[in-house]
Amino acid sequence: LIWSGRAGSGRSCTFRRSRNRQYIEEQENSMLKKRFVVERCAALALLAAVLLSAVPAGAATMQDLFWKRAWKEMEALYASMDERSPQDAALMANAYRIQDRWPDAVAILEEYAGKFPASIRPYADMTLLLGYERANRDQEALALAEKLWKGAPQELKYYVAYAQYRLLAKGGDERKIGEALSRMLAAAETKERRIYALSNRIKLSENRAESALKLLELQPSNKDAAQVLLQQPKPWSNAVRVALGVYAHLAGESAAAEERLRPVPVTAAGGRKAAYYRAWSLYRLKRSGEALDLWSRLALSGNAYAEPSVRRIATLAGKAGKVEKKAAMDVLERVIKERRGKPQARALLALCDLLDKSQAKYRDALEAKVLSAYPDTPYAFNVLWGRGWKNVAAGNLTEAVRLWRQADAPNIGPMRRARLLYWIADAERRSGNKAGAGRTQALLERRYPLSIYALLSGGEKLKIVDGEDPALATKPSELEQWGFVLYAKLRLSRPKAGVRELYRALRLSRWLGLEESYNEARRLETLLTSGRTLYRANLEALYPRPFRAQVKAACEAYSVEDALVWAVMRQESSFRPDARSHAGATGLMQLMPGTAKGEAKRAGLEKYDLLDVNDNIRLGTSHLAWLGRSFPRVEWVMAAYNAGSGNARKWLKNGGEDLPLDRWIEAVKFDETCGY
Repeated sequence: LIWSGRAGSGRSCTFRRSRNRQYIEEQENSMLKKRFVVERCAALALLAAVLLSAVPAGAATMQDLFWKRAWKEMEALYASMDERSPQDAALMANAYRIQDRWPDAVAILEEYAGKFPASIRPYADMTLLLGYERANRDQEALALAEKLWKGAPQELKYYVAYAQYRLLAKGGDERKIGEALSRMLAAAETKERRIYALSNRIKLSENRAESALKLLELQPSNKDAAQVLLQQPKPWSNAVRVALGVYAHLAGESAAAEERLRPVPVTAAGGRKAAYYRAWSLYRLKRSGEALDLWSRLALSGNAYAEPSVRRIATLAGKAGKVEKKAAMDVLERVIKERRGKPQARALLALCDLLDKSQAKYRDALEAKVLSAYPDTPYAFNVLWGRGWKNVAAGNLTEAVRLWRQADAPNIGPMRRARLLYWIADAERRSGNKAGAGRTQALLERRYPLSIYALLSGGEKLKIVDGEDPALATKPSELEQWGFVLYAKLRLSRPKAGVRELYRALRLSRWLGLEESYNEARRLETLLTSGRTLYRANLEALYPRPFRAQVKAACEAYSVEDALVWAVMRQESSFRPDARSHAGATGLMQLMPGTAKGEAKRAGLEKYDLLDVNDNIRLGTSHLAWLGRSFPRVEWVMAAYNAGSGNARKWLKNGGEDLPLDRWIEAVKFDETCGY
């Protein structure tokens, strides 16, 4: 099975083509069984390999040398051939491309242009187009791009249009440049690609406002797009007002946001969004009564922004004086009576948190309504989780276990499930059920071996082996056999790809040396980190270390561990230098403007750009160093980085500093920070 590349191809597990992470997790047990079968085959495979080692090896083929990246030997073999097949030519051309020897690649592709099969021809033409571009043969490249656009496979279309844009941008013909960017938008399958195309369209003189509006929908904190709209003559349309109002809110300009959003009727297109952010700006301006009025209207009717408004009302109530708190709680009561679904469920939980000890019976009734109306949801999880801890405090460990097992609903997410299993095992152990605790701990360590909870459980160490998972092995595609590895990867990693396709795309990304292999790896994270045997190549893809020079320089300057910087990048931006959050955090380490300004002052930087890799890493590392001087434990530093140092100090009060790590995590009241 291993030799033929068909390991794990039997009927015991069939993967549907699904992006759903929950589905991937559900296949875990079946996949682990496959791994077990493969491991049982390993001894036989080793024996057979020894027996076969006596067989004289045949001469290396072009395929062999290509996958070994033995470029010199491959070139020599190609030169020595009396007859070369189109496949040999394609392999050699792609080998030249990988080495950036574009003139040699172009010469072969031109020679064999009419000899490639129809299934291979578009990819050969795309490679030839890129070769023409690098040789400044722009007219030939443009002609080939136009031909390709009409008949190229879907995974190539964005790159064809992108090449057209690059070529046309040299000449300055705005109409043609705009057409190429429109094609890029039409073919873009990801948010990042659409943002890139729109960011370039707003530089043109035509349709700037339309492009800026679309860009702000995708990236509400985009400064360049906002500047385009600010130059539009007044009176602004409602759409422009909403976009600029949200932008101002995210930039911390609350007065400007409120002024821009005020004229937009709630009933207009985008009106509910305008009301939500206007209310938030009013709240920041200490005009809580007006904010409550707007949020109440959204919470009590309609769907868009209803549940977020309930959340904001709860926050307002928790920080307001007695009169405003009473008014906010009255609104939550109305939502519970008049609404159903998410707004009602959120209001039930919010009101539970706002009640005092004298209202315990009322709280129990509200919680009971959550459990009866919304079982098997994250809302029910919150209730059952809290009740479990109350039983732990009262010494009723068996009841705590029962409640926590009930909380284990399908859609609560892997972090919460790992958390549940950890504390269930702890309660079982302390109640004397050692066998049950052992089974629960084993389940935790098998399903979530890299979670903080598995690492804290003190179980067996992970077994990490070299290479890749043979249970996910698949046969190479035709594109791979002809050397078009990059395009094979693009086809395999499309948005609706299945598990095996994604895993093969990950393998090809690693072979190509692409940093973007993390994109494929994280879509398979649950699968790649399940079981007690993990594969080194998979882990290296899940935990890459890009921008090494910049990280090393910053860490040496501020005495910060490099792994911590990479961990923050991974969590914050998935290693994307251009990442921007809805709240305005920017770049690799997702720094807020105020934080960056303070760190720049400390570092003596007069000018900086948070989208610049060097500046962002330097300022983010400086911030980690500053937090490290205030918090002596790394988990406290992380809580402060995510939730702010004030919240971290609050969680450390009243004996929090003396809590063991697992109990201190439970003192962190923000779900996002707990997961962080």
